[in-house]
Amino acid sequence: MRLSISIAVAIFILSGGAAMSKNIEANLNGLRLAIDSETGCIMKMSYSNAGTMIDASKDECGIIDLAYPIKKFEPLRLAARFSTGANIDAASDSLTIKWDKLGASRTNFPLNGNVSAIVNFKAQPDGKTIIVTGEITNNSDISVRQVIFPDFFGLAPFAGEDHTILKTCGFGAIPFRELHPTEGRKSTQFCMDAASNTVEYSSGGRFNSMWLRWLDFGGLNGGFSLFPKSWGWDPRYTVRLMHYEFDEKIRMMCIHPDEVKPGETWKSPEFVLTPHDGGWAKGIEPYRAWVNQNLKRDYPLPKHIKEGLGYRSIWMCLGWPDDPKDAAWKVKDLEALTKENVEHGLVEMSVWGWHRGFSLPMQPVYPHLGTQEEFESIIKKSRDLGSTIAPFFSVVLAGPETASKYGLTVSQDMGWTQHTDTIPRFNPPYSSTYAAAHVPLTNELWQKEVLESCKELVDSGITSLGWDQFWNKSSDYNMVELTKKIRAMAKAKDPESSFYGEELWNMEIDAELLDYTWNWGGYSDYQAFINSFPAPRINICISDDVWSVKRGFADNLFMTIFPKKPGSVNGSDWIKSYPEFSKALKQCAKLRKQFLPYFTEGISIGNCLLTEPCLGAHQASYVLPDRIMAIVINESEEREVAFKYNLLPWLKSPSHKYEMRVYDIDGNLLETSEISSRVKSQKTKKLPYLDMVIYEFIAKFLL
Repeated sequence: MRLSISIAVAIFILSGGAAMSKNIEANLNGLRLAIDSETGCIMKMSYSNAGTMIDASKDECGIIDLAYPIKKFEPLRLAARFSTGANIDAASDSLTIKWDKLGASRTNFPLNGNVSAIVNFKAQPDGKTIIVTGEITNNSDISVRQVIFPDFFGLAPFAGEDHTILKTCGFGAIPFRELHPTEGRKSTQFCMDAASNTVEYSSGGRFNSMWLRWLDFGGLNGGFSLFPKSWGWDPRYTVRLMHYEFDEKIRMMCIHPDEVKPGETWKSPEFVLTPHDGGWAKGIEPYRAWVNQNLKRDYPLPKHIKEGLGYRSIWMCLGWPDDPKDAAWKVKDLEALTKENVEHGLVEMSVWGWHRGFSLPMQPVYPHLGTQEEFESIIKKSRDLGSTIAPFFSVVLAGPETASKYGLTVSQDMGWTQHTDTIPRFNPPYSSTYAAAHVPLTNELWQKEVLESCKELVDSGITSLGWDQFWNKSSDYNMVELTKKIRAMAKAKDPESSFYGEELWNMEIDAELLDYTWNWGGYSDYQAFINSFPAPRINICISDDVWSVKRGFADNLFMTIFPKKPGSVNGSDWIKSYPEFSKALKQCAKLRKQFLPYFTEGISIGNCLLTEPCLGAHQASYVLPDRIMAIVINESEEREVAFKYNLLPWLKSPSHKYEMRVYDIDGNLLETSEISSRVKSQKTKKLPYLDMVIYEFIAKFLL
């Protein structure tokens, strides 16, 4: 462990030759910063193999920026880049920048008083991270209405425009490509985000783009990670990226929509800045420690959920019991469906449309599907068959028969008719049967009836349950205590019972309650979440796509399998109706079982084993204390896939030797060989499209 800071002053001649500006240079745990001595802005930021990450111009640079709307000019801003006379203090382990008066974006408006600011970078004893904090004091007569901090102006495509990635727990993006000015963007009204080459992301849950507060900016050569030390009900984290047309750079703004009134002082959360070599999985390590420090679950994942490949979801009917064509499945079909699940490695079955939703007390199974006794019987039997049936229920909304009990009136605007024959299929304006009202979750009668209905299910042997619209939206409007009561009842009856839901608004809270998610949407990049959160298992919905199955397997996602008959609802068909899909599921289920410890105990590092991008292939790796597994999927035409990698950041061998084992898509061992830590390239056998190879690298200890 080493902590270092070096300070130097470099002088640069500005264009024009007359004025001179000094950059104060500091080195904090290897992060090199060049700060303009007049404005206090970051001019350059660099680190080891990542190189120069920020390369700002004198006019377009930043660190802190405020909205300061005055009556004559509401767009007025106060910012470091408009300031002079910054006071910069470089101590042995920190860098502090002070502004007695932040400068304004326009100088022709008289201002009464001033707004001062302090920014501090403090190297941490871990030798890796820097804590960044900001503070402003409003000694003026006008409120500050927005704070942007940190404000990283001048981010360069230091891993190349195609491979400098913004990675979050909810997606991966290529900002220099996706935000690049185009004719389509230029022809859009100037104030729109598209026209200004801007995008905004926010934290929260699966209904928010970032999901969580962590991000990484960089490539396989290196970059930096950033997150605030915030959790749970703390304020959301919002980030805007803007691609500037004049210098091809990116501005990353962390936005706080706070009002700082006259006489008040505002302080930022502590931001953890982690520069790193290699890919994002190195930068996320402090965040994973932060998650481990804060995430407190009452129950571990049930064994079958932790180990399983995925689960099935079926839609039994569309909710019109008088229609002879209404049922897609009947209760008598559930046993055969469960057996098909087991054949494909699916450990649970989420059942939709089994009863009338939006109703409390909860209704029994629809009579045209079967009897309640038959339903309870097959659910009890399903665990022994090897794939638990877990009904999905909707009680956050109240239908016409229920809403009046809570003093609510249903609204057509919240209609939930869903049928293949209506136009439109969802909420046609002429249908009111499934109109609903949103129940305030603080309603005590509603809470009582939910708890009683769940107790009735649990007492009947239905212990694994799913919650539609898991709505933890604010600390005053949440379901934490209610959920804990439901889970405690189910766990007392069945210690391996599961609880899942459609996660919406607060993943940090919901991760303590849910075992897995049921959210709409296909494959996406959730590798960072898998790396840092032990639960819940994150689902992706797959109808019959082989590519999604193989990527989902590689990324340790909990696949929601719901093949549909043409023209029918999701989850209305047998898996066996899609032979290639069925084959892929069986292959991946076998491989997961064969390499299970990597998925259940290993650390997911995505493609960060690689030293450069492997085009036309998907790569995902998992690290255990003495070995690494690497999955390579060919996503191009038939070929040998060549890739370069580095084991040393992830797995050191005392002998500097490793045993390499290579397996095919069926788990057959193809070859075993000894390699040295200097070996950094590999080539697969010839792989057809969507074929895969699995590598194991095992450290060899000295004799």
